[in-house]
Amino acid sequence: MNLLVSLFGAIILAAILLLGIGTGLLSNFFRNDLRKHLIISLIISIAIALIIIALSPFYESLIGLTVNNFFFYIFMAIIALILGIFTFYYWQKENQYDNLLKVVLYFDFIPVSYGLLVMSSAALSPSFVFDTANFSMTISTVHLAIIIAFLLMIISFIAYRFSDFIEDYRITHYPIIYGSMMVIFAFIFVVFGFFVPTISQVLEYPSTQLTLMPVNAGIALIVILAICLGIGALFKKRNNRLK
Repeated sequence: MNLLVSLFGAIILAAILLLGIGTGLLSNFFRNDLRKHLIISLIISIAIALIIIALSPFYESLIGLTVNNFFFYIFMAIIALILGIFTFYYWQKENQYDNLLKVVLYFDFIPVSYGLLVMSSAALSPSFVFDTANFSMTISTVHLAIIIAFLLMIISFIAYRFSDFIEDYRITHYPIIYGSMMVIFAFIFVVFGFFVPTISQVLEYPSTQLTLMPVNAGIALIVILAICLGIGALFKKRNNRLK
């Protein structure tokens, strides 16, 4: 398996785990029965599969807009940061799991995961070869979309079934966990913006020189994110830990 497939395959797997586990834990915590949880998971899975399939004819343009575009990662970082701070703020304000907060928690991971999945699918389009020592298979974008949807359903179901065990180790409320993760992903997207565009080009075209994005722009963005992180931390209550 070549490095390009390994890199974006790992990103796809991370996005699936993030969205699947996050959805499964929330469904159990909010006492959704298995049928309701499966419907939610099915909607999320089908939606991303349809998006990937619909965008597949435009993969060359999509690569330029996502994988190789520094500002795509900054845009995703801003979205993640806004969601994280809003989750902190709303929990600090209401301090209860009302319907709006439930929607926000379910929605938190969707933009981040969908962005990673669409970006990685574009990088691997129109097809790629998955091979190991004893097995080789060519996977098209449509096949990849179906595999992603299927894995999302499976991971979400497993997380739902084992969430009671995970609950025993949860040390704080979900808005704090999810809000914190959104802020962390904002930083991750900034780091991706510096490295992924160049690395993907180097892996595809070995003669490409490995360079980073402008240092001044990066420093400014990191400072902005650090300030926003501090603002988000102010919204946290001192009694956020579970009683």
